Amino acid sequence: MGLRLLCAASALLCASACAAPSTTAAATPEPTAAAGEVARDALAARPLDALVAQVQHDPSNEYGLLIEDLASGHRLAMNQDRVFPSASVYKLALAWEALRQADRGRIQLDEPLEITAEDAVEDEPAGGLGPGDTPTVREALDLMVSVSSNAAAHALLRLVGRDAFNQDMDQVGLPQTRVPAAEDGSEAVTSAEDVARLLRFIALGQGLSSPAQSVLHGALQQAQFPDALRDTLPGDVTILDKTGNLDDASNVGAVLSTPRGTVLMVVLDSGVDPGTARGVIAQLGWAAYEAYLQR
Repeated sequence: MGLRLLCAASALLCASACAAPSTTAAATPEPTAAAGEVARDALAARPLDALVAQVQHDPSNEYGLLIEDLASGHRLAMNQDRVFPSASVYKLALAWEALRQADRGRIQLDEPLEITAEDAVEDEPAGGLGPGDTPTVREALDLMVSVSSNAAAHALLRLVGRDAFNQDMDQVGLPQTRVPAAEDGSEAVTSAEDVARLLRFIALGQGLSSPAQSVLHGALQQAQFPDALRDTLPGDVTILDKTGNLDDASNVGAVLSTPRGTVLMVVLDSGVDPGTARGVIAQLGWAAYEAYLQR
């Protein structure tokens, strides 16, 4: 399935990149087709139809995809409004929201943030935090993004407030990005359209002060494991990304930049082998690079 997806995606991206510039601004949401949940760039409708046919051929595999070239506004979007478990990709929105609250004086980045036993309810990756640790808010935010610390994320959710987070996501136009109202074992969720909107804020420097943007960029530029885009793309690509993995999914939200341009890329999935999903991420990332970013 991954090879079929690569061929169709490459055809779409090359056709879109070579077409006349779109008159639709990049920030304008694409209309949703009710039957297939697929938004179609009019300049690339036929290649996108071919891509949808390839991906949807196996109904057990579900993907939400969005690739957007900021300069032209060309985009590939499939199932972009479908809600998926976000895995650790929700930490991107949480980091952005924590920094927004810091800009407003509601929290202080250099104050200590104790990690409690209640924060350590999920497995912690190497280099993460444990009960009794007292990083600063800035350090917790960095570890939440760079090594995907779950304990740091739960502590920051306590600080920001779960209800406040969900309400603020509504206010900034991310209505499908949600964390559970309580730590009850349910999953954080999002959509490809929501993640792309947040990535657009990050790429365009919107919503945060310059110092806060620097903090977020510094965390997002650090290598994560596994990270299919960093393992695949050449060194001239600047990658700001957050990955997320579950037993049946591998997700990513990324801003990819070279001197030629900037691309937003989101892949969400469910009910797939994570290794297969990372293969799809790598292949789509390479297709986007060749279409929009390669010199």
